[in-house]
Amino acid sequence: MKITIKEVAKEAGVSIATVSRVLNGKDGIKPATKDRVEKAIMKYNFSPDQIARSMIVKESKTIGLLVPQLSNEYWATLAEVVEEALWMQGYTLLLCTSSTREDSLQKEKAAIHSFIQRKVDGIIYSTSSGLNASFQAFTEQIKQYGLPIIAFDQKIQGMSQIYGDHLQGAMDAVKHLIQLGHRDIAYIGGPLVSPERELGYRNAHTIHGLAVDEELIIRGEPSFQFGSRAVRRLLAAGKRFTGLFCGNDLIALGALQALEAEGWRVPEDVAVVGYDDIHMAGLARPALTTVRQPVEEMGRTIVERLLQAIETGNAPQQNCHLVFPMTLVVRDSCGARALHSQPVADDPIDKRRDDP
Repeated sequence: MKITIKEVAKEAGVSIATVSRVLNGKDGIKPATKDRVEKAIMKYNFSPDQIARSMIVKESKTIGLLVPQLSNEYWATLAEVVEEALWMQGYTLLLCTSSTREDSLQKEKAAIHSFIQRKVDGIIYSTSSGLNASFQAFTEQIKQYGLPIIAFDQKIQGMSQIYGDHLQGAMDAVKHLIQLGHRDIAYIGGPLVSPERELGYRNAHTIHGLAVDEELIIRGEPSFQFGSRAVRRLLAAGKRFTGLFCGNDLIALGALQALEAEGWRVPEDVAVVGYDDIHMAGLARPALTTVRQPVEEMGRTIVERLLQAIETGNAPQQNCHLVFPMTLVVRDSCGARALHSQPVADDPIDKRRDDP
């Protein structure tokens, strides 16, 4: 038989209203009365919802995860990895998505508030507003709750972080195109992917003595549709480019589709390189050369660090920055295989480092 609040009130010798006040954390209740109610709640293992129970036992065995989107396989894979790692340790996952739109800050704030209201034990989040000044101020408010929080793949000031070395990953990708003889290289990315990817694109040009043509840079949302539109925009403007570096694989896959539709051959006319190495990258035709992120290792590591902070009662060190290197995966879309055979590098997890 399901225990109701009425039985709890009877066991504690109080009114239903008093039990409700205890469950909702209201003030003005005598300590002895509150103690009787909490003992009755625990005796019957009563909880109208998980939130109420967490108020008594001081933990919910739940972790909040906030990611920009699930339509991108990269974030869906991360969510699965995190959920499995938590499950193995007796925790469950509360998942929210924000948005890939530039006005996503309000949704991200609402998601964080929802996590706090649901009494999660810790939070993992990767936001698309990490560089927004309002979001930086919001993170200061979050810290007041004392929850262990780790940022994933975002450099957010004053927070523990796990992220990929996107500057080096992007530089390696563009360097590869330059070494294949390309001098007119376009970049399709935008503010909602790591800004370090555009910076890496620029740095690779500078290192090799090449000027960056600003008209070959198009920024927008990290989606298949945007990649397709961006390529059509470049072609319609008559822009000359023989290499294309994309901020993520969804953009690159959209670019491949548009190039084929417009009669351009890959890699004969345009060499294309993506970023992330989602599963679809290897299935595309031609198979997509891309920069691999070790998302599974990164996901398991962030869970390990967050649970350690929860179980020890210590907040993650604010200056703890764990960086994972990226790996260039050479396939058919860049044309390198037609010139020579280049093996894929070993799993980069052994090379991960802690920033000072």
